Amino acid sequence: MTAAGEFAEPLAALGLDTLEGVFDYSGAGYLRTHANRDNFHIVFEKAGRHVDLYLKRHRGFELKEALKLLMAREPMTSAGRREWENLLRLQRLGIQAPRRVAFGEKRLLGFERRSFVITEAIASAVPLDEYLGSLQGDQAQRGAALLVKRALLWDLGEIVRRLHGAGLTHMDLYLSHFLVREKADGDMEIFLIDLQRMARRWLFKRRWIIKDLAALLYSARDVGLSKTDFGRFFSAYFDGTPSRAQKRLLRAALGRASRMARRRRS
Repeated sequence: MTAAGEFAEPLAALGLDTLEGVFDYSGAGYLRTHANRDNFHIVFEKAGRHVDLYLKRHRGFELKEALKLLMAREPMTSAGRREWENLLRLQRLGIQAPRRVAFGEKRLLGFERRSFVITEAIASAVPLDEYLGSLQGDQAQRGAALLVKRALLWDLGEIVRRLHGAGLTHMDLYLSHFLVREKADGDMEIFLIDLQRMARRWLFKRRWIIKDLAALLYSARDVGLSKTDFGRFFSAYFDGTPSRAQKRLLRAALGRASRMARRRRS
């Protein structure tokens, strides 16, 4: 287990300073259990300090995810370690992500038995799909909302271009996995979250990029974006007018997003 020094005291107070303590934790903040993962949102006050954390606990070994890592030629690391290291990867790329607090793992013969990662919550942030949807309904500030939407879509395109340009794909690149909040100067900033599946793909790289772009397009279906809005995103993503090969990539992503929508309706 490793943890950021400044969080040592609050983690100890919560009993989250050991691997055993993390997996024994059953206090306030439980969100959900999905497959072999438990999620908690822990809000804590101590000596006047407000601590707002997210905890993900992973149990066992997922063969499906391990095979995807092998195809990506990524090290066979635990889910907790992958997210911990991916947070640092994004930081080096200049992509904002949650702040790292702690992670730990227990392995047997190289296979994961259990692991966890704790990150600091991003204060006052909301999912990007919700925020874009709220802009569509803001008739009183229609002009200002349009400018904000355009800036966000351009920034989003640049973030995804930087991610894919580094050879990384997210695997769950829905708009809900981007968080947005207003900075002190009034500008908006975007954070990318849920990074346990992100990896550098070597085999079938184009396929993984199409899956990422299709997830974004699919998750934008109810936000009310126009063709001009999508054009702004892809102008930033392709860094200008797309080439013939890039247009084929876009058509493939649009086709996959349409199939995802049809499966959801059926």
